[in-house]
Amino acid sequence: MSKRTTVVHRIWRILEAWRLGRMLMLAVITGSTAYGFGAALPQALRAAAIAALLALGGFYLDYLADWRKDCDSGKLLNPLATGELSIPVAWVFVAIGIGGSLALAFLASPLMALPVLGVVAIVGGLALGWLDTPVLRAFSLGAIQALYVLIGGLAAGKASLGVWLTALYLFFAMTGGKIMGDVRDLPHDTRAGTLTIPQKYGLRWASAFLLINELLAYGAALSVFFVGALGPGYFYCILATILFGMVINALFIRNPIPKIADVTNKLSFIGLGSLYVLGMILGRL
Repeated sequence: MSKRTTVVHRIWRILEAWRLGRMLMLAVITGSTAYGFGAALPQALRAAAIAALLALGGFYLDYLADWRKDCDSGKLLNPLATGELSIPVAWVFVAIGIGGSLALAFLASPLMALPVLGVVAIVGGLALGWLDTPVLRAFSLGAIQALYVLIGGLAAGKASLGVWLTALYLFFAMTGGKIMGDVRDLPHDTRAGTLTIPQKYGLRWASAFLLINELLAYGAALSVFFVGALGPGYFYCILATILFGMVINALFIRNPIPKIADVTNKLSFIGLGSLYVLGMILGRL
């Protein structure tokens, strides 16, 4: 393998470990939320940029907190665990991501800096172990996603009832969806000694936790339409989301093993995430 090929391979592995897809999805979700609730295109793009930078800083802060544990567990998507990235460089990414997102948010509106700081506080709390319990990790994931929605809503110049209901929608959706991620990562978490909801309470209780949160998410999502916050295009996308989500949940609950959880988690990420973005765009029309 040539030196140039090796460098390209290393860059690709770092980008892969950087969770580029998740970062882009967070940016698109935040930007589309802003657009759906009335932001002009420049404001929506700025909201997306804030989300992208915030996700960058948050992901690398998470890597810094978990790199030793990821080494021990064999979960080598962490570039610090593989040695492909140094700790000082990771701190540079954290500073660029968090500092850049705060600066852009504050320039847009001092109020918008509050949900950005909220995300930083939750990620920091997880990194320091303050929120490191099975249930709190699930609620933290949901709260982070809800705060991204608030960033989008504030970019549109308002934190209306529709924005808050949308934040609740994604809060419950992501909180319940954490169960699939926990089952997917079960072999790694077992080796690392990380206690998750399925491990502590069993798969039956974990499945019930997933379904309850998903039902609450669907109720909040439908409420956004019924309070008149978004139009019929959003409503039809939510109906498709509910149908697709029920199929995904059934596939997972029928056979809750890491391989199936990995598939259903990806289907949720790509399929349901895309329907959300489409619903926000069409809901404004």
